[in-house]
Amino acid sequence: MKNIILLFVFGLLFIVGCKKDEPTEFTATDVTGTTLVKGRLTKNIIIPNGAGSWTNSGRIGAEGINVSIKINKNSLYPNSSAQGADVYSGTSDKDGNYSITVRSNATGVQAQITIDGFSGSLDTLINGTIKKGFSANFLGSTKTNTLFVGQNYTSNFDYTATQVNTNPNAILTGSATVSGSVGVSIVKEIMTGTLVSLTTALMPLANQKVYLNINQDPLLLQQKLYEVNTDANGAFSFNVTTVAPGTIGFAQNVSLWVNDRAGTRDTLKIGGVLKTGRAGVFTLQSLSLNGVYSNQIRNANNLNYTTFIQD
Repeated sequence: MKNIILLFVFGLLFIVGCKKDEPTEFTATDVTGTTLVKGRLTKNIIIPNGAGSWTNSGRIGAEGINVSIKINKNSLYPNSSAQGADVYSGTSDKDGNYSITVRSNATGVQAQITIDGFSGSLDTLINGTIKKGFSANFLGSTKTNTLFVGQNYTSNFDYTATQVNTNPNAILTGSATVSGSVGVSIVKEIMTGTLVSLTTALMPLANQKVYLNINQDPLLLQQKLYEVNTDANGAFSFNVTTVAPGTIGFAQNVSLWVNDRAGTRDTLKIGGVLKTGRAGVFTLQSLSLNGVYSNQIRNANNLNYTTFIQD
């Protein structure tokens, strides 16, 4: 009996000694998280300096600008063989603000932050109103920063305009007067002794619309169209906003015209009676004026309907 018990104990010990250790199961843990990258983008703007002049040190938000953030995967997972990169992007709002959420870790990831450049205009702020200026380039920026999980990062950027000719809104403006008259050709009877003959004459044309176009309005920075009606005597006058002579970028060339006019070619009889003639069209009349600058008076710009095409 004693021998049987000993054999049982030895057998149990043998079984226990031969049992293999079970390996501990490895569970991968993702130690990454997120970081919020935010900031404000501004561009310079021209403002009054309080001393009767101007400075371009003012700032407003730059809207619609693309911001991208590149993070290499071997930076996000430093103990791995991960390749490639994650690229995140966002766009600034009307105030120039943007925010982008990216993947980061506790040891810090190297993030390449790129703020795009753009083409626009160096504008002027006058009494709270933005006046568009000449074309300009605004260069962007690229920089590398370390981002840590759970920590927000702020990246602001201030654009400065380059390749600007001048400030159109800081130029002193004035006005010029362009005046004249509109007449229409008629047939006129004249008497020499007892002989009646015909000639032509001009009759003032009332309530006729006259157009004026200046090639560079100093406030709009583009063409501007004016229009007026003639008075009872066929006279017209324009008050045109313009700049001083010699202002760079402002040739101030003016076109003046009256459109085609349907009517009749009438005859002024002896005794002053106006006889209606046949119907037709008086063709457009125009003229050009160069260099119309402040304080000038350009008068006697007469537009007379002399070419008549009968129906």
